[in-house]
Amino acid sequence: MDILKYFSNRRFSLTGRLIAVVVGCQLLLTAALTLMAVVYGRSELREAFDAALEGRATSTLALVRYDENTPPGLLFDSSLLPPTRRSRHRDVFEIRAADGHILAQAGPLDGVPIHLSEGSTTYSDLTINGAPYRAVVLRNVAVLDNEESVKVPARVTVVYASSVMMIRRRLTDLAFYVAGTSLLMLLAASGLAVWGVRRGLEPLRELAAQASAISVHNWGFRPPPPEKMASELAPLSRAIGTVLDRLRESFRQQRDFTSDAAHELKTSVAILKSTLQTLTHRPRAEQEYRDGLEMLLEDCARLEDLLDRMLRLARIEQWAENGTPREIVTAELSSTCEAAILRMQRMADARNIALELINPMSMRLRADPKDLELIWVNLLENAVQYGPAGSKVAMRIQRDGDLAATVSVEDSGPGVELKELPYIFERFRRGDPSRARSTGGFGLGLAICKALVEAYGGHIEAINRPERGTSIRVQLPAEPV
Repeated sequence: MDILKYFSNRRFSLTGRLIAVVVGCQLLLTAALTLMAVVYGRSELREAFDAALEGRATSTLALVRYDENTPPGLLFDSSLLPPTRRSRHRDVFEIRAADGHILAQAGPLDGVPIHLSEGSTTYSDLTINGAPYRAVVLRNVAVLDNEESVKVPARVTVVYASSVMMIRRRLTDLAFYVAGTSLLMLLAASGLAVWGVRRGLEPLRELAAQASAISVHNWGFRPPPPEKMASELAPLSRAIGTVLDRLRESFRQQRDFTSDAAHELKTSVAILKSTLQTLTHRPRAEQEYRDGLEMLLEDCARLEDLLDRMLRLARIEQWAENGTPREIVTAELSSTCEAAILRMQRMADARNIALELINPMSMRLRADPKDLELIWVNLLENAVQYGPAGSKVAMRIQRDGDLAATVSVEDSGPGVELKELPYIFERFRRGDPSRARSTGGFGLGLAICKALVEAYGGHIEAINRPERGTSIRVQLPAEPV
């Protein structure tokens, strides 16, 4: 188990794996080629051996003669047998007459085996004295000697067997020859494969070197040119570039957030400090102290609101990153919109702006009602803040199919510059470039809306209306009808 754990924890080499796969495939090909050569060679040698074996049996049959007796009998002329060169595993044969009489026999057959004499096969494999043999059986064949006094030629059965050791040696030699040649070719091919794999992975190493050079102070990423990069590495290069752009943007947003948060906090603290310095600069009447303390309370409330929004935004983003909780109650959409309008009614009346809910309908969303109300309050606050006095802010509810709902908040303000539209949902982004206290918000409301909407799997966008003003549309998943 320790050995398996050791190898499982080791880092693997992509080059080594590719080379191992190539060499392994070549080894399989070598083994398959050797096996095919041996099988084909065995078939060809067996066919040639059977033809030669049958020729030897026929030659042995030709040595059977008729004698001078009346009626003539059969005899075997052994003097015409060709000499054999084999000292071991000599050929064996047996010639048997139709009446079962053995005319000739050579070698240790000790009678024809039953499966040869009574069977129907022409060729058969057998073992003689522990050595493999192959036999051919010529059953009930006519004697080749022509005798005028014999009207009907006599018939005999010839069994001829020869050792197959030579075939086995030749097959072994063939296997060694093919395998040796294939292994030599394998060594050459493996060397070429190693060179090719290392050369082919060179763009990947260059790409890794470029990626490893990226740091907070060096965002430059220069991948190899397309003509030098494999097509398989192009998606990886694009992915690295995309991730790098996103990281750069995230670092920029983080720096901007830190800078903007510090600026907002510094401004609020500076206002508090200025008010306190004004109160302590000289003795004042009791009413002046009371007015100063009320201003301090207002500034503290504003600072507390800023910190509360920053913490809420951080919690929402952390919640969205960890995933939406599974246990979420459903909320009725129209009631959350009506509650938001009631909360914003006093601020709208103070600016002489009318709030209107258009097309209210019964629709349920899988979301916390308080979160939905917070989204609508922030959108209405933003619309009322930038809407001109005497104008109207409308909330419009629409159903998009059976599984989505869209809520639009439309104002009649000056609209948003086109270059600012993609960034209005960023933290501390405000349409009013001045950071005067009269502008009201901190630039966190729309960022909170975006974080909440995306946490519930929705989408938010801002567009300029053709007539005048801005429309912010929120699309959220809805429960089926």
